Amino acid sequence: MKNSSEKMDYSLSTKSKFFFSIITFILVLTIIFITGEILLRNFDPQKYMYPRWEFSSEYGSMLYKNQNMTESRPGHFKFTSTINSYQYRGKLIPISNTYEKENIVILGDSYTFGAGVNGGEEYPAVMSKKLEKSFNIINLGVGGWGLTQQIRRYYEFGQLYSPKIVILMYCSNDPKDNLKNKVTIVDNGRFKFQDSNNNTINWIKKYLSHSIIQKSQLYNFFRARLYNFFEKRIVNEEIKKSTINSNIKDETPYKEKFYNNLLELFSNDLKEKGIDFIMISVPNQLTRFEHIKNKVIELNSQGIINYIETTSWFENLPNNLSLRSPEGHPGKDWHYIIGKNLSEIILNN
Repeated sequence: MKNSSEKMDYSLSTKSKFFFSIITFILVLTIIFITGEILLRNFDPQKYMYPRWEFSSEYGSMLYKNQNMTESRPGHFKFTSTINSYQYRGKLIPISNTYEKENIVILGDSYTFGAGVNGGEEYPAVMSKKLEKSFNIINLGVGGWGLTQQIRRYYEFGQLYSPKIVILMYCSNDPKDNLKNKVTIVDNGRFKFQDSNNNTINWIKKYLSHSIIQKSQLYNFFRARLYNFFEKRIVNEEIKKSTINSNIKDETPYKEKFYNNLLELFSNDLKEKGIDFIMISVPNQLTRFEHIKNKVIELNSQGIINYIETTSWFENLPNNLSLRSPEGHPGKDWHYIIGKNLSEIILNN
């Protein structure tokens, strides 16, 4: 009996020690997490978005429908975006076989979506107010999208509006973003759509984009750094793959060549269908890629694209305008200037 009792005491003692170790480990992690959250929130607050983009096999990322998205940096700023049931920002225009007014479809990334401003301040919303008697505005901009996603979104959804005008805003990160989710390619002179591969960035969106963890300061501290690391690796792998598969020496960098092929086919298709295609750029960003700039100039001279230079719109302005949002993107006055000038050009023509 004595040996049996000793074995039982030893067994209970081992279990207690193991249980105590687990509890201690959890408590230590909790203390570290809470301490990290407090320190970051007070001394180096991190920007968060909740919810973030939804994973989409068609686009890589997509806006959640019927959601209020919040962009915030605690103690510094907070902006809210309302996403409708068609998964775009702004007033929902129901799909129909006929429309009372002409439609304008706008394509772009976070600049067009309106990151860094509240709902109603983004330039498509400004245009909607100024053109409301004649046009509906459909803003299909999504942050982080390249031309690959914008083109696919147009053909799978945007063209259902039978638009009179399509507007594309170019940003200097578009050529890179095209390679993160190559959901549109040019194959034998036509567009071919393919689902995005389940890369590391998309895996995070798939499982964590609607989690409350998106509000965590520690999570966003590490997320920003890891995202940039994996993004760079994915883009470099795509460039390397294209170089290996190509037997033709071309002085045009792959990122620019791929963008130009997409743009040329898209603009020609719109031209054939009688749709006016207006292209603008975030000021001074088109010049960063010489081959893309030359292609835009060429297509503009041929009357296929109506390229509008926006740089002069921001010259000799008062110093008190909020051209820059504390979030890092353009501010509400920047959007107002873009929306106002585009609206005037459309009305005058």
